[in-house]
Order: sequence, then C-alpha cells, then structure tokens
Amino acid sequence: MRLQDWPSLLVAACLVQGIVDPDEQEKRLAWKYLDCSNLRNEVDRPVDWPRFRQHLLETPYPENMDAVFEILNRLSTKSASSYDEEARSCLMGVPAAFFYLTRFTLDTMERDEAGRPADPEVVKKATLQYSVFENYISALHPGLINAGNWSFNDEEVFVLRKRILRAYRQLEAKKSTHAPEFKVYVYDEEEVPQLKPLLRSQIYCSRGQWGTDVQVHDYFFASDLQTDDPDEADFFFVPGYAICVLEGNLYSLDEVDELYKDLVTALPYFNASGGRDHIFVFGSGMAQSVFQSWEEYIPQTELFNDFAWVAIPPYRPFKDIVIPGSLDLIEVIAALEKSKPLHERRFLSAFFGRADVARGPHPWVGGVDVRKELLALRELPGTEDMKFGDGATLEVMHEAYGDAKFCFVPRGKSGWSLRFFEVIFAGCIPVMISDKWELPFEDFLDVTRFVIKWPSTQIGPQLIAYLRSLPDSTVQEYMDEAKKIRCWYFYPPKKLDVRSHLQRQHGVCPEGMGQDAFRGIRRILRRRRRKSRTSTKAFYFKDATGQLRYVDTDLRALQ
Repeated sequence: MRLQDWPSLLVAACLVQGIVDPDEQEKRLAWKYLDCSNLRNEVDRPVDWPRFRQHLLETPYPENMDAVFEILNRLSTKSASSYDEEARSCLMGVPAAFFYLTRFTLDTMERDEAGRPADPEVVKKATLQYSVFENYISALHPGLINAGNWSFNDEEVFVLRKRILRAYRQLEAKKSTHAPEFKVYVYDEEEVPQLKPLLRSQIYCSRGQWGTDVQVHDYFFASDLQTDDPDEADFFFVPGYAICVLEGNLYSLDEVDELYKDLVTALPYFNASGGRDHIFVFGSGMAQSVFQSWEEYIPQTELFNDFAWVAIPPYRPFKDIVIPGSLDLIEVIAALEKSKPLHERRFLSAFFGRADVARGPHPWVGGVDVRKELLALRELPGTEDMKFGDGATLEVMHEAYGDAKFCFVPRGKSGWSLRFFEVIFAGCIPVMISDKWELPFEDFLDVTRFVIKWPSTQIGPQLIAYLRSLPDSTVQEYMDEAKKIRCWYFYPPKKLDVRSHLQRQHGVCPEGMGQDAFRGIRRILRRRRRKSRTSTKAFYFKDATGQLRYVDTDLRALQ
C-alpha cells in the first residue's frame, strides 16, 4: 500500500493549525498519556493508536511502512481537520507516521553520481512531509519525545532534520543563478563535536521567543550564502541554542558556560581573526550571562536583572548586530487580524504586564521602576480610555493592541521586549520606555518615523498629555510608517513548509515586498564583511613554499 493522495494530505495539513499551539489541557494530556494508552478501549476511533505504536515498536523500519501508509491513507479520506483531531487525542501518533514517511521518501529517492537528489519534486515532497511532522511535534520537549517511546527518539529526529536541511540546501543551490555577495561557513557537529550538546532539541527550540537561534542557523545552513570551503568564507557561523537548553533544563547555567568555553577553543578557524569573522546568535535578554565567560561576543543592549553582578552592558555597535525577537507566525496572523483602522480604535493606549522585582530596576545599577510607574497611570483621573491588564491571554492582548492608538513597551528583565514586535503588527504605535535599548536594524531603518521613545524619568501626566496632544494626522503617519517596514521584523517559514502556505493564505509579508528579518541580517553583514582575516593576537606570513601561515607570539601555528 502507498499513500495515494499526497496533494490533498498536504492541503489538509496546511489549512489547519490545531496542534501547532496546544492549550494547557492538551499539554497535560501529552504528559500523562504519551503512549496514548487512554485510547485503548475506544473502538470507534479512525485509528487504533495504541496498536499502531505497538506495531512500530515490534516491526523495524522499513518493514513498518505498510502500517504507516495505511494510517495516512485512512486519515486522508476523512475531513480536512482529521489530522488535527487525531493529534489532539494522541499527540505523538500523527507525527510518528510522518516521521517514517519522510524518512522513507529520503531513503528511496533517486540520486545522481555525486549523491545529490536527482528529482527536485521528490525533495519538495520530503521537505513538506517533514514540515508536517515538525509542526505537530514542535511543542514537545525532547524528554517527552523520548519518554513517549514511539520507536524513535530525539537523536533520530536530529538526524532526520539535518538530512532534510541538506536536501533543501541542494535544491535551493540548483535554483541560484548568481553568486552571493558574501559567503558563510557553518560549523557542524561532525567537524566540531563540542557543538553537539548545544544543538540538542532543535525542533523544540525552533518555536517561540527563543526560536531565533534555530531559525538563523537554518537560514545560513540552507541558503545560497553557505559554503563548504573555509578558505572562501567571509564569515563563520557558530550555531548554538544556549537559552533553550538552559530554560529547557537540559543544562545548568554553569554547564552552559563550560560548554561554550570548550566550544570556542575547539573552533578550527577562530584564532586567525580572533573571532572577528565569527557569528554567534543569542536570542534572549539573558544571553550575556548564558555564556558568562565570553561577554564581549554577546549582542545585548541592556542589563539582565537576574544577574545583578553584570553591571556593564557588553553590546558594542561596531561588532554586534541587534536582531528581532522571534514572533511566531500564528501570533503575527492574530495581531494583524485584530488591527483596526485608526478611526475605529477606542483606546488611547494599552499595556499588559506586571511590575515585580525581576522586571524592576537593575539590582546594582538602579533606575526607574518603569512598569510600576506605568501601572500607576491608571490611578490618575481621566484615564478610562487607557487599557491595562496582567496575566491575559494572547487573544485578549492582541485585541487590546489592535484597538489602541499607542502601546507602552517598557523593558522586561532585560532592555528588550517581544511586546514591541507584537504591537507593531497590531498596528499600535509603540511607545518605547527602555532608555538604552537600540532597536533592530537601525543601520538602515529610521526608527524615529514609527516609534516614540520616551524617557523613563518622565512617566506621568506629562506622558498622557503628550499622547493626547497628537492629532490623528500625526498618529496615522506613525501607523503608516510602521506598516511600511514591519516585515523587516518577521522571520518567514521556509518556502517548503506547511506554514508558508498559511503565510500566503493570510497575506503575511509577501516575498515580493523584499522585507524580512533574514534579509535584514544579510544586509548588515554585507557591510561588515572584512577582506583581511587578522587580529591583534595573530601574526601572518608566507613560508618558503608560498603558503600563508598564521602563528601566535611563540610562532606556534594557528588555523
């Protein structure tokens, strides 16, 4: 038996979103019944998931494929939402079927003499199949995947994902008709084993606020910028998901620090330039303290309250690039849908957040308790049209942002906040109250045209009076300018991903606009390209054979 109707299967997976963002009840169910044993006595279900799981455990791949095809064919004849419905009942069942489907497609595709896929259409099919798997399972911690024991583990997922990215890269390379403006060498865990611990849980780490680390890694690995020749590289990308492996309780803070120290000393092309041409991504406010021993490479604009002893921001404009936080496509769509025209907006301003010690002034440096001051505004007379809230759902917040003219964006635990990107897509003018925050892409975006930056020492009646003083014509100008540039703050899904269909369906940042976060990063890196691979700690000369040598002060060879 084979899967007969792949196109309709793809459309079904594209049009529904269910398990992409599971609710709390579904998460609890996943923890309690990873093996779906709670469905054992439900005889009227389209799929007997406990029996399917047992078959996978007892039947090795590829002999198990007949059962996989049978399951997927059965679901493809049901309603368009059948995959979501089944995944809600048995969280790992549908992903397990797509895991083996993707693997089988990769294993059976024809290849040319160089080992590259011969048929681009088969590569597309495998990539789309994998994206269905990933979108269903991305909410699961790797520990859950392993504990579920559906005959594959997180390590096997890592291998499958890498195979898909390589195939995707080969497909994109065939499309390229011009040489890229610069080239990037991406370190690999096979070349540098010290990378492996920092690359755990790629799927789990690819979603949500910290997804930036994985998304940028994927982009460089699969883009036309990638090169396998270090001699022609202008930059060297060092992947790592520090904040995710820390917050996911895979490693402690001290362990993460040790992992990075071991990694840096093992990078073969680091010493020649002293790391000047090496790119590290740290996608959270905590970044500067995740790698405690190497702060000078951490692109952060402010201090992180949880680490009071770090009192000097390590961000340096000449070497660091501020990039957008990762706002999930589902959130972008929700924010856009709630955005009202100016004349329909009922509120002057909106702010959702809480004031606590973690989000107050830095413990050593001090400063204004911005959130406390903002929340105090609601006690003033005449503020009935100012919306405040705490602990609200994303839906409630998006609705408020889309119904307000101005949205306050104070600092969080660190200088930046994901709220900035949320309100931009909701059409609300961000009023940034974080004195030291430098916004992403200020190199080529004039942020004064779409952002109001207000001093933290001036929160009070004067702030309200200023906002009320702005005529609607000025407010509309701010809104129009933000709409023109907001897609620079969006990380689009890969073209061969079911989410790209969702992106097109909702008209989110069309590719023809020429704006997205990856393009923004690329644009800045193009300017940062250095012709010389040198540093103050490296010495260089040609030997008698004409070979260029890099050495240290003791004439010991450097890479």
